[in-house]
Amino acid sequence: MAAQLVELEENFFNCPICLDSFKDPKLLPCLHRYCRGCVKPEVDKSDDKVKCPLCKQECDKPTDGVDGFKTDFHTRNVVEYIQLKKSVAAEEVRKCIGCSNELQVAAFCFKCRGFICRKCHEIHENSGMTRDHKEHILALKDVKDKHLTLEKLGSLKEAPSCSEHPEKLAEICCVDCDNLPICVVCGQYENHKGHTIRGVRELAAEERKKIEHSMKALREQDGNVRGFPAKLAEARKSLEVNITETKARIRSQYNKEVGKLNEKERESVGLLAKHKAEIDRKEREVVADLNRQRERELKTVNDKYDKCVSEAKAKAADERGGKDTAASKTKDMLTKKRSYLENELSDSFSSVDHQGNTNMKTFGELSDQSTHRIQRYDNFVAVVTSVLASRDHWTDVSCLPDMNVSSKQLIEDAKKEFPEIAALSKVTTKAITPVFAPKANPSPIINRDDFKSDADYEKYVKEHLRIGMTLRCRKANQGVQEGDTGKVIEFDWWNNLNPICQWQRLGGTLVVSYSDVEIVDQGIRVGSKVRLQRSAVNPSRDQEGGNPRSVGRVTATDGKNCTVVFPTKKQWKGLLSDVEQVLLLRRSAFQDDSSYSAYVRDTIGVGMAVRCYKDDGMAKVGDIGTVTMIDDSDPGQLRIEVKWQRRGEAHWVKHSSLEILGLRLLSVGDIVRAKEYIPHNFARGDTGKITGIVDDRKCRVNFPDWGNCEILFCQIELSP
Repeated sequence: MAAQLVELEENFFNCPICLDSFKDPKLLPCLHRYCRGCVKPEVDKSDDKVKCPLCKQECDKPTDGVDGFKTDFHTRNVVEYIQLKKSVAAEEVRKCIGCSNELQVAAFCFKCRGFICRKCHEIHENSGMTRDHKEHILALKDVKDKHLTLEKLGSLKEAPSCSEHPEKLAEICCVDCDNLPICVVCGQYENHKGHTIRGVRELAAEERKKIEHSMKALREQDGNVRGFPAKLAEARKSLEVNITETKARIRSQYNKEVGKLNEKERESVGLLAKHKAEIDRKEREVVADLNRQRERELKTVNDKYDKCVSEAKAKAADERGGKDTAASKTKDMLTKKRSYLENELSDSFSSVDHQGNTNMKTFGELSDQSTHRIQRYDNFVAVVTSVLASRDHWTDVSCLPDMNVSSKQLIEDAKKEFPEIAALSKVTTKAITPVFAPKANPSPIINRDDFKSDADYEKYVKEHLRIGMTLRCRKANQGVQEGDTGKVIEFDWWNNLNPICQWQRLGGTLVVSYSDVEIVDQGIRVGSKVRLQRSAVNPSRDQEGGNPRSVGRVTATDGKNCTVVFPTKKQWKGLLSDVEQVLLLRRSAFQDDSSYSAYVRDTIGVGMAVRCYKDDGMAKVGDIGTVTMIDDSDPGQLRIEVKWQRRGEAHWVKHSSLEILGLRLLSVGDIVRAKEYIPHNFARGDTGKITGIVDDRKCRVNFPDWGNCEILFCQIELSP
């Protein structure tokens, strides 16, 4: 542990600011030292915090400025020794304290604080009056000894003077006054009476024990501190590799999607050529047939056939123009998608570059922090090693408490692992959006109530919505009323891929936001509720389907034709395009009665089961019945004839007084399905059989897993 002075004096006891020997050195909490005059401007211009010029660590600014920082007596003594050593080694001419002559110096007495010539040196050591000075004399032979240690230098000095009585040597320390050297009189009778008083040897031993423990803990972190730059370099290299790989992956996705566009374009061009060739072939055949007929017919009918030829050519031209228009639209669509794809590629590259630059900047900041941490670490080890090597009790008492305080923060900093460098070595970006929506098999619809928030449900709709699905408007949006239902026919490529729907009540197409709709059906299939369209081309619809407002249930479909069972007819068969889907929604799905009334007006049909939810003439709240006739002479307010179950009589009511319960009234023996979840009774989708009717509102259903349950009619529906 004995540090040789020749190893330290050249590079350890110079001020980092003026690069000269320390003058009145001040010690900062980070243990970096500066001349008082050098560090004073930095302290004066600081507000509340003082930043170390070397390691950049901040500390509180003392109330009395630069004088509030401790004076480093150990460093000051060593600097003083170095200056004395140079004077003694050079044998400078100084005034001798023995003979008072200007002679070459041979030694320096720390007790007398003066230089001694060669003649007086021996007298000074052997004289009875100054014999006890011998241990405090720095001689020329000591200066020339290259193995002179800090411990030896510490033994040359005598104990410091009492802070209150400079004529007396300090014998004890006042712990309450920051280990201040004092005499016994001060400790027992004067200013320090009642303070915690400790002997210097005992206190020095305690402080050395503490600092040795801190040094041991700090050395255990040596590998972590010095190994961090290698970890940082490895993470930086990983980031560069990830940036290259991410860009390559995105470029591959881009090339794949461009390939799809090119293939689709080739298919479009080929299909156009095929259609034109077919039109040309038909045109040639028609013209040839007409020419042959014209040759066989009398000359008087030539004009007639010339006209026919012209019409055939005109029709062919119209068809050809239609195909050109369709091909042009396809090409425009592909061009827009290609442009959108290129924009996505540019955005993805920009995102990767931005993340990479940000992470590189953070790596630079971490590297600076690492450099400062290593500098503080090395400085602390060097300073503590220097003080410990002096083996001077007064130096230990003065310096080691501050060093112990500094070591705690330094140890905490050394333990930092910086786990964020693993995340900084990576970059993330979204994948290129496919130019054509992937085909997927329909999955069961999840209701809005199954989600915790609107944002979660909107995300679900975006991921599962497909062309052909049926949506319901949850709130009025750009002309679409709340409760209106529509079929998805396309997605708006330039408007966040929002769905474009054919709306039933609106009678036209309009784009809506994902946040304003909910999925209610995946299209017409077995079990769907439908009615005949008023524009249906089947001339026998009235005979086959009964009243055009009748609503039936699809029992079979092959994608083109379907079979429907209506309340007034056992079975109807026809084209799938001749029917439209009817969605039966609960009143609670609407925000107000006016929205629900508009839905009832557009949906109600003969044979449906309804309930009166507000008094209307003979009908009272809660009455349940079956629709027998509809008067739509006033489209704004339908008059509905209902046969009421309780009284067995039929009365006319307004459609705005009714709530639709289902396609027909449920009865004992019907197989029904639960529409919602009731804890400890049944779950949505469970099927059971009606075993009894309780009243107009309730019935009993036997579920296989739950047994007989009493349930509201509004909580069940006929099972498909």
